[in-house]
Amino acid sequence: MADKKDKRNSFLSFKIGKDKNKEKQKISSTMPPGSRLPSYTEEGTNGGYTGPPPDQVINSLTVPEVIEKFERMLDDMNLTDEKKAPLRDRDIKYKRAMLLMHYKAPKSELDSPQSFVTELRNADLKGEKRLKVLESLRVSLTSNPVSWVQEFGVNGLNAILRNLTYCCDSKSERKATYECVRCLKAYMNNTFGLMEIIKHEEALTILSRTIDPTDTMTMLEAVRLLAAVCLVPPSGHEKALEGITVCGEIRSQERFVPIIMGLGMRDNQQMQLACIQLVNALVTTPEDLDFRLHIRNEIMRTGLIDLLDTLDNSTDTELKTHIQIFHDHTEEDYEEFSHRYDNARVDFEYPLL
Repeated sequence: MADKKDKRNSFLSFKIGKDKNKEKQKISSTMPPGSRLPSYTEEGTNGGYTGPPPDQVINSLTVPEVIEKFERMLDDMNLTDEKKAPLRDRDIKYKRAMLLMHYKAPKSELDSPQSFVTELRNADLKGEKRLKVLESLRVSLTSNPVSWVQEFGVNGLNAILRNLTYCCDSKSERKATYECVRCLKAYMNNTFGLMEIIKHEEALTILSRTIDPTDTMTMLEAVRLLAAVCLVPPSGHEKALEGITVCGEIRSQERFVPIIMGLGMRDNQQMQLACIQLVNALVTTPEDLDFRLHIRNEIMRTGLIDLLDTLDNSTDTELKTHIQIFHDHTEEDYEEFSHRYDNARVDFEYPLL
């Protein structure tokens, strides 16, 4: 079973967040009192702050306090341990200077999380105006620290999903649909955002609605996101599958039909690759053998069995690798099922042993 987990973690090239493997890391929406320095502008005030300037505050910190705040700043920047390591090795003077730059950066009220939430809730937001707001939001979610995303929070997530719901069935709003999905990708590129999306009752169902073969650009992003969510314990797979299932019910079609259609796009190897990654994530993640067999058989019946010969003969190396992963897991599950049958037969034939 350990080998299965190792393979499972290797077949996705897309990574949701730089810190997604830190399952036990707890991120709160606000830091403890005294752990965060105030934002500061050249005028010396921001948001009502009238205390001493950050350079004075930082220079008065003890070495342990600088290290503590430096670590919090690195977390806020959403850096991997690999990227944190060389910064941790720098001297205390460098760390003080980096803290000063981080906290003295001016903050524009026009780009505040709440301003975006308000704008996205505007009933008159549509067309090019909606698209520009979403593009600006995506940049802010990508470039700002994790604390900005935390402040954007669940209200912001609901605002994105609200716009996505309005856009995803409209051909005239396809660019906005695409930007909504890209905003979700940026939102979940950290532990806080990722877990908020998984906990949300409707987020993954709404995202699943964008798996539409007639809008390949958006579908590609959505399939990649769902494949990655499947690998997030303890409930990522369950919630992603639930979203796909509910969406199938809404469309009155078998739930895996759009994924199979994506696998059949011979002129779009990126789509084929993303879809087989999602198939592998759906099939290999469950611990229960019977559940894995059930999902695999359903996907095969939906149409994968008719595509395997073509996919096996693909000239794309990466696609062939993920197809082989599918075959390998199929063989492993068959062997596990056969051993279970053999053990049951021995117990039946030799009940007194």
